This record gives sequence, C-alpha cells and structure tokens, in this order.
Amino acid sequence: MKQCPHCKKNIPDSAKVCPHCGTRLEKGYQPMKRTNTFPNYLYGILALVLIFSPLISSMLFGNFLGDGTASNTVTTPDKAITLGPLGEVNINKEVTEYQFGSLKDFDKLVTNSDSYVKKIKQLENDLTAITDKYGKTTIDKDYDFYVTDQNNVYTSLNYDLKIGKNETMSISFSYDLSGTTNAVNIGYTINGFKDFEAMKINEQSYPMLKEIVKLINGDDMYVSFNKAGEKFNQLENDFNERNESIGNYGIGITQSEDDTKVSMRILSSEDGYRLKITYKTKADMNKLVGNSKGTE
Repeated sequence: MKQCPHCKKNIPDSAKVCPHCGTRLEKGYQPMKRTNTFPNYLYGILALVLIFSPLISSMLFGNFLGDGTASNTVTTPDKAITLGPLGEVNINKEVTEYQFGSLKDFDKLVTNSDSYVKKIKQLENDLTAITDKYGKTTIDKDYDFYVTDQNNVYTSLNYDLKIGKNETMSISFSYDLSGTTNAVNIGYTINGFKDFEAMKINEQSYPMLKEIVKLINGDDMYVSFNKAGEKFNQLENDFNERNESIGNYGIGITQSEDDTKVSMRILSSEDGYRLKITYKTKADMNKLVGNSKGTE
C-alpha cells in the first residue's frame, strides 16, 4: 500500500488514481534529482547501528512503515467474484480487496456487474455520439476499479480525446458505488488563435463542450460556463497590453458556482495562442450507478 499525497489515505501500490479523492498519481510525475549531501562516514556508522541493534532499527523504521506493511497486496482475483449488497459504507474503515485494470476484466470477473458496466458503456456511446458531430475524433480509454470489503466499488474512468488538428480534451471520472466520492475533471485545449476576438465567449461558443457537460451533470443552462465567459471577456484590455509576453503561465479567470468550478486561461503557442478551459464538477450519479447499488 501507499499513501495518497492529497488526502493521505492508504491506497493500492498499483493505483493510477486515488479512489478516495480522485487525485491522478502518475501523469506528469517526474522525480526530482537529488545530490548526495550525506557524509559517507555517517553511512558506515548507520550501518553498524542497524547491524548490531535490531531494537534501534525497529524503533527508527517501525513507525515510518506504519500500517502499510500490515495491509494485504491488492490484486485481480483469479476466479470470478460476486458482490454482496451494499450497506452503509464507512469510507474511513474500508479495505481494498481487489483491483481491476480494464472494463473487460471487471465485467468478466464480477458476476453481478452487468448493470454497472452497462451504465459505463451507455455513457461512452453517448459521448461518441456527441463528438462524432464535430469532426474526426479519437478517444483513448483507461479504467481502474477497486472493490472493498464493504462491497463498495471505486471507479476511475479516463478519456483522452483528440478532435481534429487543434483540439484535445481529457475527461476524468472518480466515483464510488455509495455516491460518497463524485468528481469529474474536464480539460479542453484549443490551439491556433490569432487574437482575443477569436477567443471571446458567447452563446454559440464551444457547443461540443457544452453538450458533454450536459451529458455528465444534466446542466443545460451552463450557468458556471456563462458566468466564467463574462469574466473572461473582460480580459481583453489586459490581453492587448500583454499579448507579446503571455508565456506559458498566461492570463485567465476562475468562476465557482455550487458544485462546479470553471477556469479559462490564455497561453502562448507556436502558432499564436491557445485557450485552456478546465471544468470541475460532479456527475449525475443516476447515469453512472442508477439502480446498480444492489446486486443483479
């Protein structure tokens, strides 16, 4: 087991996404190179202490290892399993028993997962139906499922979309069967803008993103997006003053409304400017779980 750097809860060593808080654990991780500032002679002293004093070794490292050494290794089961009914879940006391790294494995090895899997496949079909209307789109999919001792299922769905030559989108779902965890992150990047006028937000802007938001959380008023757009449009003077020095940090705004947070940021690119829209919200759990809380 390892510890999530964000929520500090124990999670499987193989986890790509924290099943508790949704933090992505692998993408973009680059370990820092460190120089050796510990004198060599101290290594010799430490080695002698460890060799001749097991008690001291235990005192030094026992607390550091903590509960992780006592936890079972989480693996995919060799045989099919059946989940019992989901009762009242205590997320602070859950223990992860099984991990599945693909939708196919989860469908095959959890005998009563049909309803749960159908919800995911329907979501993907609806997503494809939307993107197909806006040109050639490729979608890369990544899945993780974690089954706990309380018959709860933590799910991580990650979709990376490439739309034409200038647009990319990532959609990440993190949720559990009990509904305690529910987070969706959308990152949408559009390249090739020549000026601010082309980036301005209006009612007709970014219809594909709006359709996807409606699919995920049922919001057909786009309140957060529209308010963020109004604030974004007010950046025009600031942009015109700084357009030669936008750089990789850029300029942007953030708008929060209920369970949704929208940010819009202008960054420099090789052929002009790029706009990055980040949408953090909660999913309509009926579309992801529905009546799947029981066994079927």
